[in-house]
Amino acid sequence: MISCESDEICKQIKLFHDIAKLKNDFQKYIRGESENGLYKNHSLLSAYFFLLNSVASELETAFGFLSIVSHHGDVENFNELISSNKNFGRYFELSNELKFWDEVAKNAKNLEIYSEIKTDKTKLLERAKELYMHTLRLKNKFDYNNFIEFKRLYSSLIYADKFEAIFSEKQSGLAPIKTQEFDLYMSQLESAKPNKKRSEFREFVMSNFDINHKLFTLTAPTGYGKTLTALNFALKFNKERIIYALPFTSIIDQTHDVISEIYKDNDDVLIYKAHHKTVIDENTPEDRYSKIKFLMESFSANINVTTLYQLIFAIFGNKNRDNVKFNQLKNSVVIIDEAQAIPYKFRADFIKLCEIISKKFDTVFIFMSATMPIMHSENFREISNLKYFKNQNRYVLKWLDIEQNEENLIEQISQSASEKNTLVVVNTIRKAQELFLRFRDGFCCFCLNGYMYDKHKQDTIKSVKEAINLNKTAGEKPVLLISTQSIEAGVDLDFDVGFREISPISSIVQTAGRINRNFGTQGTLYVFEDICGYSDPIYGDVKLISDNILQKTLLQKCIEEEEILEIINQFFADISTHLEGYLLHKEMKELVFFDINKVIDEVMNDEYKVLVVIEPKTGFAKEFESEILAIRQNENMDKFKAKDMLKNTIKKISKFGVNVSIKDSQNLTLKPILGLKDVYYLPFGDTMYNDSFGLKKDVNLDALNEAFT
Repeated sequence: MISCESDEICKQIKLFHDIAKLKNDFQKYIRGESENGLYKNHSLLSAYFFLLNSVASELETAFGFLSIVSHHGDVENFNELISSNKNFGRYFELSNELKFWDEVAKNAKNLEIYSEIKTDKTKLLERAKELYMHTLRLKNKFDYNNFIEFKRLYSSLIYADKFEAIFSEKQSGLAPIKTQEFDLYMSQLESAKPNKKRSEFREFVMSNFDINHKLFTLTAPTGYGKTLTALNFALKFNKERIIYALPFTSIIDQTHDVISEIYKDNDDVLIYKAHHKTVIDENTPEDRYSKIKFLMESFSANINVTTLYQLIFAIFGNKNRDNVKFNQLKNSVVIIDEAQAIPYKFRADFIKLCEIISKKFDTVFIFMSATMPIMHSENFREISNLKYFKNQNRYVLKWLDIEQNEENLIEQISQSASEKNTLVVVNTIRKAQELFLRFRDGFCCFCLNGYMYDKHKQDTIKSVKEAINLNKTAGEKPVLLISTQSIEAGVDLDFDVGFREISPISSIVQTAGRINRNFGTQGTLYVFEDICGYSDPIYGDVKLISDNILQKTLLQKCIEEEEILEIINQFFADISTHLEGYLLHKEMKELVFFDINKVIDEVMNDEYKVLVVIEPKTGFAKEFESEILAIRQNENMDKFKAKDMLKNTIKKISKFGVNVSIKDSQNLTLKPILGLKDVYYLPFGDTMYNDSFGLKKDVNLDALNEAFT
């Protein structure tokens, strides 16, 4: 496990992290001579041997100790190291694990790698007391650099530990990804679909390549091909891996598919997507299953397409599974698409940590967006030409005064949708469903919202794209799409006209990115007043800042696309001034790893929602329950393989899941999935779910589920 590339502290941590497996009881456990789970405990005693033998600084020794005691679990707060009756806190010498000290010391001395180690327990007690006093003096004196340094040590240990256990060999680096396939793909794409603006944009970005720089922003209007341009830029760094993070699972699949197409003839380039619904092929041989699972879940492929959520927790998280990913940020290029999706509450913390990671680990970060937040760092370099915004006239923003009467809006939408491909974006699922039912009989109408499970979202996007193409090439009926903000990021659809319920400027601009996306006749995005009644609580303080700017701009005159950048910059500058700050400054000073994870989790996750599985066919839930039962009753299956298979099976059913508010779930006739705790499903055929618009937000919606008739 000990890599020649590791520094001395890493080598020592890896050397001692499993030394207590030399306990006689542990050897009985792994030989199957005992099923006593207590026999497998070894982390704490191993940490004591490390403490006695460490030649590192006091702080590094404390970090190493915490890494070892946490290597089979999650990381607790740093101050737990000196809690009474724990670790090396007061009365630690009463620990039951120390009863095995002499036994392990004797067995270790018989092994060459441990033949020269210190084993004097009295010296351990003295050393622990010294470290206890030093740790007391460190209280509230830590910073963001210390946070990253601990994660470096911890993640390096657990990654190497898991890799060696699964592959039965030491980890080795990946070969850098060659660019031949990418260059060929781009050449063929530009020949088949020439686009002068996108080609010029890519050439300009590539001209700003600097192998000695590590922090970049890529700001450009929607529709300029930022995805492939960023990938091209990333490949030039000749790094081991690329990690491509996006905000939504719905656009991860399409990005993964594009990249996979580029390297379809090169089996040496591993391309994985990693999010909570990614499953492994059931037909994968058992000896390869755990290997693929590990590579997929640890950002260990050459190109890893994942969610912003997973990247955020890899950086901030205290969980074992998240820190396995953190280790793979080293010597990588990290592309963050739709960077405005990083929550503003901890955006400053996130950027600061990225700066530290880039410096310590030789990691390149590329933040990418059409609506780039203020970075507040001189270390980031813009590689696009912001004049691209000035040269745009694809759309114009206009205020639509509906005089507080929704019927006026209905009339305007009807007129537009009769002649042109029209997009309508509202702020709530309920309103999207209501409008869809209002329009569907008279128009070629579709609905897209968060109460549809992923396959139906993807099917809808595909159907809309096909219908728009038929309208433009064969004169078929224009398309009308009623959507929530699900349409805003990364969805490649091109409408003639749009209507957007008032929202923060960044969301309005993202919606505008679906209007005349492909540089045809100038389109219009009409922005109208709140009709759902919930816009203010949905967007909070961000909308108040946006409204103040819109009052001085959009409500006074039309806004051309070329004027957008100035307004976006003002919006993010005001957010930065009034709302942003270092959310975790206090927690970082204390290095409370558990608490930091909790704060991020509270920002990222909605505790008022539950996962409801929509049964896609009769008997699906029963089949799933049978799979779970078969895995749990298979006595011949290794317990770790069984655990992995169970997780994979659960992921399969989560593909049909919808995150539903607790209040809405109470209106559903749900059934429990046997074998899983607190997981429920809506039976196939229940009219509360409709393939066309998802789970009914309102039980009184007058609609039949056409999928079942």
